[in-house]
Amino acid sequence: MALFLLIIYIYLVWGIAFYAKKRKAYNHFRYSISELGELGSEYEKQVSFFIFLPVGMGCLIVSIFAYNNNYQAAFLSGAIGLSYLLSAFFPCDPGTPLLGTWKNSIHNIVGGVCYAGMAYQLNELMDNNTGWHIDVSFTLLCVFLITFLVGFPKYFIGLIQRMAEASIFLSTFLLLLDVMFT
Repeated sequence: MALFLLIIYIYLVWGIAFYAKKRKAYNHFRYSISELGELGSEYEKQVSFFIFLPVGMGCLIVSIFAYNNNYQAAFLSGAIGLSYLLSAFFPCDPGTPLLGTWKNSIHNIVGGVCYAGMAYQLNELMDNNTGWHIDVSFTLLCVFLITFLVGFPKYFIGLIQRMAEASIFLSTFLLLLDVMFT
């Protein structure tokens, strides 16, 4: 399952890079990942159904197969999978505002619940002294959540989100491999 998760992450990174290059004004530091497929964009459907949907389904598959052997990795993979899967059907508004259309509201609620769930699980793993990568993931995720809610510094929200998600994928990957760095 760890290798499958790695393939999913590589596909996600490729998809983000591919569609970001197509959207000339897109800036990886400034814009969230969701804004690649924002409501009304010319690539809304492609990003939603060719990037977010397969990434979400793939992560959910990892979660299902990892559940019996590694609940923590299954939880993290399931939460990130659910957020990507539902992002395919509920795109954000341009600029990913905290409040907006009903689709944006569902997008933000699902994302918030999934991110909060991941933060909870990472905190539980920190209590178990699982490793430094868990501490880093928890910290980056909390910084992203606070930055999103406060809206400052907006210019770096995309970078912060990418760092948080990359660290969550890395932590999940290492948990699946049962690697401990204590």
